[in-house]
Amino acid sequence: MSRTTASDNLVWNNPLIRRYSRSLFRRSHLWVYLTIYISVVLLLLFLNVTARKLDEDSAIGRTFFQGLYHQFLMAEIAILCVWSALNSRSVLRDEIANKTYDFFRVLPLSALQKAVGILVGKNLLCLLLAVVTLVLMTLYGLLGGLPVSFQAQVLLLVSSVAFCVNAVVLLSSSASPKRRGKMGVGLWLVLLVFFGPIVFGPGLALLHAGEWLQEATTQHIAFYSLEVPVLMLIIFLALYFGLWSLLGILRKFTFEGAPLFTRPAAVLFLLGYELIVLGLFLPHLPGGKMSLYSSWLVVSLLAVVFVPVGSINDRATYLEALGRRPAHPGSAGQGMRSLLLQQCNLSLGIVLFAIWLVFFVIASRSEGIAPAQLIKDAVVLASFYGFLLLLLELCVVYEPIHGTIRVLMAFVLILHLFLPLILAATLAVPLLHLYSPLGFLADFVSFETPRSVDLWMAILGVNVALGVVPALAIRRQYMQILALRRTM
Repeated sequence: MSRTTASDNLVWNNPLIRRYSRSLFRRSHLWVYLTIYISVVLLLLFLNVTARKLDEDSAIGRTFFQGLYHQFLMAEIAILCVWSALNSRSVLRDEIANKTYDFFRVLPLSALQKAVGILVGKNLLCLLLAVVTLVLMTLYGLLGGLPVSFQAQVLLLVSSVAFCVNAVVLLSSSASPKRRGKMGVGLWLVLLVFFGPIVFGPGLALLHAGEWLQEATTQHIAFYSLEVPVLMLIIFLALYFGLWSLLGILRKFTFEGAPLFTRPAAVLFLLGYELIVLGLFLPHLPGGKMSLYSSWLVVSLLAVVFVPVGSINDRATYLEALGRRPAHPGSAGQGMRSLLLQQCNLSLGIVLFAIWLVFFVIASRSEGIAPAQLIKDAVVLASFYGFLLLLLELCVVYEPIHGTIRVLMAFVLILHLFLPLILAATLAVPLLHLYSPLGFLADFVSFETPRSVDLWMAILGVNVALGVVPALAIRRQYMQILALRRTM
């Protein structure tokens, strides 16, 4: 009696992989791709041999084979990071276009089986050609005298970046068609901000492979108090973000329409992100250039601003969470209010900002900023952040009632960001730009304006005043949510 292991069900017995393999390896399709691939390989060899013959001073040797190695490396990157990414990106779109998406949703497969089925099955031809390219690339590398350890690092680098790219693009396409308009912008913002640099950065760097790539295998970069190989660090980052993307895919396939992050996942992702960013910048902050501190501040703040966007719980989620609460006779009202505050997006935003504040203190003290100044800066930054959270929560609680609330909140946000800058330029009052989060942040990292207590208090007062009306409106909706839950 044969035994079926988990890996068999995941790959070998995966019906999605079988389905895609039948389509990809039909003769009418296969011969076209093989013809193109063989033609490109022969053309590369012909051009390189011809170039050598025209150069009378050069002979076919190590340099020639190293050149072929790097050219086939570019081909490997194109196959694994571009072609396969396009395949992964188009899977769900094609299911929707062919009106088979509902069938895909109800397949008796786990979320992991679906993800592996898409990432592997849809890219079987890419993987086959990538293996052939790898064999040729390795052969040319050995003939060119490239160390096996170097080739292994390059292979691991390309594989990890390819995994990250494919996971990210599949995640970006996994929004429910019914909710794509509602959540697509937020999802794309989160993906672009966090995964964009790690997806495209190493790929662009590899375009300059040649000598740089060979030197990079021996180069190290400071990470906290450690000296880490550059390529190993890039591999780690690609795997880190790739695994988070895979977790996001599994969540989308399991709970369609749910936010990208659960509350615990949002906290864990932010912790990991901030630890990585601080580890890269901290060794260079003491006595370093102020631009490094400014860069750290901007990069670290991106997570605190955009992670809540990928973790939004809607009004229906609030009602569902209140319905799951355990019964406590005599304290039902108080318990429901407490649970609502725990589940709301505001509480998550506060927790995320508190986590970021710890890293802010560490980086600022390393830069030599005085504690008193540090406290003032943190309070004002918190007031800006709090107002942004209120706008976000206002969209959540009012969207079922007023469908265009997002348009209004977007307009308010644009005014908050740019109106002080416009007034500062129009009225020739430079200090007005500090009342914009963008202006304050730009001035904060450049130290152009003296940081007086009166100025900081004025900015804090304006932000608090701006937040009063949204806070009251949110409180009113919270009361209505509690009242509605009691009647259900």
